[in-house]
Amino acid sequence: MRRSNLPHSATRRLLRCARNDQGVTMAQRITIIGTGLIGGSLGLALKKARLGFEIVGHDRRIEVANKAKQRGAVDKAEWNLPAALDGASLVILALPVMAIKPTLDTIAQNAKYLQPDCIVTDTASTKVQVLAWAEAILPRGVNFIGGHPMAGKEAAGIEEAAAELFQGSTYCLLPARSAAPQAVETMIGLANAVGAKPYFLDPAEHDAFVAAVSHLPFILSSALVSATTHDPAWRDMRRLASGSFREASRLAAGDAEDYTATCAANQESILRWIDTYIADLQEWRALVAAGGEPLKVAFDAAYTARERWLRGLDEEQAPGMPGSWRGRSDAPDAPGQPGPDARAKEMIADCWVASPSSPRRFSSPLCFPCSSG
Repeated sequence: MRRSNLPHSATRRLLRCARNDQGVTMAQRITIIGTGLIGGSLGLALKKARLGFEIVGHDRRIEVANKAKQRGAVDKAEWNLPAALDGASLVILALPVMAIKPTLDTIAQNAKYLQPDCIVTDTASTKVQVLAWAEAILPRGVNFIGGHPMAGKEAAGIEEAAAELFQGSTYCLLPARSAAPQAVETMIGLANAVGAKPYFLDPAEHDAFVAAVSHLPFILSSALVSATTHDPAWRDMRRLASGSFREASRLAAGDAEDYTATCAANQESILRWIDTYIADLQEWRALVAAGGEPLKVAFDAAYTARERWLRGLDEEQAPGMPGSWRGRSDAPDAPGQPGPDARAKEMIADCWVASPSSPRRFSSPLCFPCSSG
């Protein structure tokens, strides 16, 4: 079994650019499909890194792609999806999960126009279904690496896009088993280039985790708004709603269509966490009813748990991964606990095993510089 020789730090990458038969460096084109908050922010971050790529933007609404061009997130706005794919070495699907399958179909139908060993990635918040689609739809020679940058804002749209959106965040990477090892390394380079920390995990593990820390919160926020605003007293109650209610209800302002699609794609994990929360809420109800020291202990425990999480966030700059190797690309591997470099090695080795033609020459022209970290 051939393994890719990763350096100790996963941030230390230098992927060489491929050259054509005449020795001329091939054009480097990244296509971003979906130029809203995430797609636009990726474009701005890559432009800020000054890596020399040509970035093409496509959106189902051409005015959004044009706005991305005006903001400097893309070099070219292309209304026609097949034309946007022409010559691409990397295709980023910054789309709601339910828009990914038809887009993968279009990519497969136009795969001959992509660069050899093109990489396709996404930014959706669920991964089991997306990876299943990609492995079933994309032809051999197109490398799919699932991606999920753990970053965002309350408001969506290209107007909210920012080059700094991914700074210090965790960038989940989930390679398809057919992906070439060098494609995985390229995506590590992309995560570093936008200021994020690459983190490898299993697709089912990913979906279970994000159901708890990303999907459950927007359901709870929406339920809070529903419960309070449907009460007959809301007309008067709303005059008292201020900072606490505003913060707790913030996620209810998200995109309803996206939330609905996310719940459909990750239904099992979300339902499991809703059941867990209901059971925990019943325990809190009993504590409130009883009052006294046990209730205070519960509040203290919640406060301490949150403070530990926040301290971990300050130290690691990795949301939800306090005081551990998770989210760090430079942490040593502890005995019995695989660090991200070990995870990366395992996943890249799996790519070699899964590819019937491995080892094979990888000719993607994408070139990301080393991180100074």
